[in-house]
Amino acid sequence: MLNFVLYCCTFRKDLTRTVKLAQSIQKYNKTRIPFYVSVPGDDVELFREYLKDFEAIVFDELDIFRANPKLDIKKLYEIRGGLRQQVIKSEFWRLEISENYLVLDSDCIFIRDFDESDFIVKDDIPYSVIHEGRDVLQATERFGPKKIRQHFLADREPIKAALNRTGVTYDFGYAPFLWSRKVWESLDKNYLTPNHMNFLDAVLLCGSEFTWYGESLVNFRAIPIYPREQLFMHYHYEHQLWAHQILGYDEKLLANDYLGVVYQSNWESWGDYGPSNKSVMSRIWRTFKRALKKIQFKFSLLLGFI
Repeated sequence: MLNFVLYCCTFRKDLTRTVKLAQSIQKYNKTRIPFYVSVPGDDVELFREYLKDFEAIVFDELDIFRANPKLDIKKLYEIRGGLRQQVIKSEFWRLEISENYLVLDSDCIFIRDFDESDFIVKDDIPYSVIHEGRDVLQATERFGPKKIRQHFLADREPIKAALNRTGVTYDFGYAPFLWSRKVWESLDKNYLTPNHMNFLDAVLLCGSEFTWYGESLVNFRAIPIYPREQLFMHYHYEHQLWAHQILGYDEKLLANDYLGVVYQSNWESWGDYGPSNKSVMSRIWRTFKRALKKIQFKFSLLLGFI
């Protein structure tokens, strides 16, 4: 079993983003850490063709589901794709490929050189991403969307309660996620199996896979905790990027403190692969609204500096 690998769970819509991620890995992965990519069965050959020059190991996501006989595969394909991807990412450890893995979303890109020492403290112990989510909470408190603080707590408090922890509400994300097989195994042994559950049941109870990991880490202590802040600068909302652009933060500057950047695909829709499902008029209207919002935001921000 390897000690550490890079892993991305993706699908056809994010093909172009995945290629950009692979390009950044090829450029900055100085010790050639293996890169695994899981996709739906129908997309395997497409991704193998596009990633053939990047040493990516592409495989069918069903291989992960089959590694856990407790999972109901039929039910997995009846739930929404975002929740299913959470199960896929969180069950990757069962393939016994690696002790630890960095879960990269397709909208991640590396911006500077990296090697295993950026992720592994010593032996087979990874760093643990633990903070309080203040960057996104402050940004949305000022510029929206509204009620993000409530959503933040709603995604975390039920898991804290399920594992009988009180106190500070931690954030164990965001992408990319740095995970240990031992921590996932401890959740299965200490909580899921005794309660006759599998990880699909867990995300249906509360859909935040990285919180399940983090609370398991804090509660069951399968590994020593060596905390780190987020590994990548994560632009959850485009107004965070606009603010950084006004202030002069570019990737070169960010590389002093971050390994990479995440341009969230929820707002960066122009990076989608394939034709859009929206009408031409709908796309034109969305582009116009985005341009207007950008002008209003920058004007508001600049006024705040005066």
